[in-house]
Amino acid sequence: MKSISSVWRVSAGVVAASLVLAGAGSLRAQIGGRFGQRQATKSARADEEDTAKIVRMPQPNKTAMVRTPEFNNNVQPTVSRVTRRPREWALFEIRYSTGTKWTDEMAFNYFVMTKGKSDEGKDAFSFYNATLRYVNIPKGDHMSCVALPPSLVERYGEPVAVALEIVGKDGKVLDSKSESTIPFPSKEWWKDTNVLDNPNVTRRSGLIDRSKTPFALINADDYEVVQ
Repeated sequence: MKSISSVWRVSAGVVAASLVLAGAGSLRAQIGGRFGQRQATKSARADEEDTAKIVRMPQPNKTAMVRTPEFNNNVQPTVSRVTRRPREWALFEIRYSTGTKWTDEMAFNYFVMTKGKSDEGKDAFSFYNATLRYVNIPKGDHMSCVALPPSLVERYGEPVAVALEIVGKDGKVLDSKSESTIPFPSKEWWKDTNVLDNPNVTRRSGLIDRSKTPFALINADDYEVVQ
């Protein structure tokens, strides 16, 4: 009887140990599965972070100067035209792409420098900036655009530099680029106090969104809604 009892105790111990080990293995598998799920969730969230890339920047030279478009219409004017010569806008069109299925919003910070002449005939520079906020942007290629009206170009000069920063809703700069025809002391000249506080540089307003220009109806589907 003792030998049977001993065998039973040994067998029961082996079974209990096996169950404990099996339970530990199951627990490890559950922990590992949960950890894997968390890692996958983090990876998916990373993939869903807003992304934007500037594909094409405009050149700040004669190619940016565009005449006011003319449209055919059947309106009978009550007076004759005043302006006979087509006027020119400084038009800055950029192409960008987004990688997220939907982007809630992005801010486009534009910076433009123009060069003209002072009343004394010396070089005089004007600095403009504007922010456009786009909302509900689908994944893919898009266009964005700002412009200087003809009167500003005629009075203060044509563009010599343009820069753009695309900023996500969390304040992170997603991409930035600059083009210029003149040298600057730093790459991000639009943030450089040595540039902006130079006595030959004057800060001005007047850089406007494309929707406020005669170009608004041209290829309208390429542009997202401005908030």
